[in-house]
Amino acid sequence: MWCDTTHLTEKIPTDPMVSDIDDNNCLENVLVLTTNGNAQVRLNGNLNSCSTAPLLPNSSPSYHNHTPKKPRKYPSTKHIPTPRLVSKTGEVLLKNIHIPNKTQLVYKWVPCYFGFVTYVSNFRNWFHLIIEYSWRTVMLLFTMGFVLSWLFFGTLYYVIAIFTGDLSQVEEVVSRLSKGTYLVCHHFSMESQNTIGYGHRYMRENCPLAYIILSIQIIFGLLVQTILTAVVIAKMLRPKKRRQEMRFSQFAVIGPVDENDHRPALMIRLADIQSRLYLAESHVRLFMACSKINHNGQRVLVGLKDMNVGYDGGWDRVLLLWPIIVRHVIDEDSPMFGMSAETMKNHQFELIMTVEGIVEATGMTFQARTSFLPDEINWGQRFVPIVVYSEEAEAFQVDYSCFECTEGADPIKVEKPVEDSEEEEHHHRHSASGFV
Repeated sequence: MWCDTTHLTEKIPTDPMVSDIDDNNCLENVLVLTTNGNAQVRLNGNLNSCSTAPLLPNSSPSYHNHTPKKPRKYPSTKHIPTPRLVSKTGEVLLKNIHIPNKTQLVYKWVPCYFGFVTYVSNFRNWFHLIIEYSWRTVMLLFTMGFVLSWLFFGTLYYVIAIFTGDLSQVEEVVSRLSKGTYLVCHHFSMESQNTIGYGHRYMRENCPLAYIILSIQIIFGLLVQTILTAVVIAKMLRPKKRRQEMRFSQFAVIGPVDENDHRPALMIRLADIQSRLYLAESHVRLFMACSKINHNGQRVLVGLKDMNVGYDGGWDRVLLLWPIIVRHVIDEDSPMFGMSAETMKNHQFELIMTVEGIVEATGMTFQARTSFLPDEINWGQRFVPIVVYSEEAEAFQVDYSCFECTEGADPIKVEKPVEDSEEEEHHHRHSASGFV
């Protein structure tokens, strides 16, 4: 969506609606891309598209040569845009503040002005936090883990050599590490921890302290090597990139279930674009997060509703060998029951869809997420089929170029409007399917 400050009379001089809009002093108009590739004019300050507003064809100069403009700040709270809880790519946008402190005795010894409090709090879950780091950070920690251990024990051997006189005598001495500098002790530390094998540097039996340090280093070295190797392997097996291959439609549509079933249904197209690594036990979930503006003018989250996508019949377990359409029938148990194309824009909600599955190659579970706002739901539309049999290839083909394509559907009959009541507030906490 963008703003265009060009006067409408310069864009569409022959349209009869220009004079009506011009009478309202609407010099700034909002252009919105529609499903057919045109741009529709909206009145400034009005978030609902005008059904009688003129359409700018995609060949219009005002369509292509537009000037970006900052979003308009609405003075009234009822025009506050609905903030997202989950981004289109699945990132959770919630921010936690004033987290309860459960280890006061540990935190009070840590200087807050260095920012160590947060790190001490997260250290309790250090393994999973390290896995979430980038590969650059993980490899840096992997390298530093070995280097620091070599330096630490090399320093201990160097101190032992100083106190026992190894560095000042030429003949055989008590510890017999070797005569030399700290570099020699560091080399001896590397040979001991990695079991490379000694050359002319070795320990005599008459230096018990060095043997104790060597035993500690061997145990510590095995522990460090096991932990760091486990971190690298766990990060390699994580299916984080796998969920990026799950593709959701950018818009949801509301239309009849199919040609024979004229019940209204919310439909979202879902596909797994990975054609070789298939998923097992895939299932989908759909939620509605509702918000409202309280008496203080603040937008608050009032509840989460579970939307049935076929739990009773097992249709929530999907087979993602080809793109599918997830349907939520809008019946009396649906939180969208009674909404029309006009009233839906006035409701403050966000639809959050999740899909979970198991990667066959690794057996790891992953979850992909997306969300839809009321402006991202097209009324009276349905998705066009994209799995078509090709006689030339003698096989079914999936045309992903039409993944977002929709077409008009039969008119939908709205049963009754939705009314806010105490029962509706209770429905935020208890859904018909029993999952929430």
